[in-house]
Amino acid sequence: MDKLISRRIVGKAVRVEVKWWLEQAKRDIKMAEELLKSGFFEGAAYHSHQASEKALKALVIHKHGYHLTHSCKFLLDQLAIQGLKIDEALYSCARELDVHYLTSRYPNAASAPPYELYDESKAKRLIESAKKLLDFVDENLGC
Repeated sequence: MDKLISRRIVGKAVRVEVKWWLEQAKRDIKMAEELLKSGFFEGAAYHSHQASEKALKALVIHKHGYHLTHSCKFLLDQLAIQGLKIDEALYSCARELDVHYLTSRYPNAASAPPYELYDESKAKRLIESAKKLLDFVDENLGC
């Protein structure tokens, strides 16, 4: 068997790359939760985006779509092209998370240091949005 198809998710052969992206996404959401607990809200925001992006990339790669982007909204568009039904609530989560890809890291992205832009409430909301996207990916990969 091809080394790229050597892992299984619920009995289905999948490219090992898909598993790598999904496993890293799950680590990123855990990092977001730990950063939230420690009060590093900008880090929680960033890792929420990263978890979502990586999980969606896993599914897009599995479906043989175009995945070379950092936009969660774009990745959902790719999945819609592949025939998956994407509801507006998921698009809303993706659009919200995309905003934080840069602003959670770079002081010049929003004319303020990221640690001044984030609070516990916002970080929690972004983690919840990320979890919704990860659940969607899990459901569609059969995890």
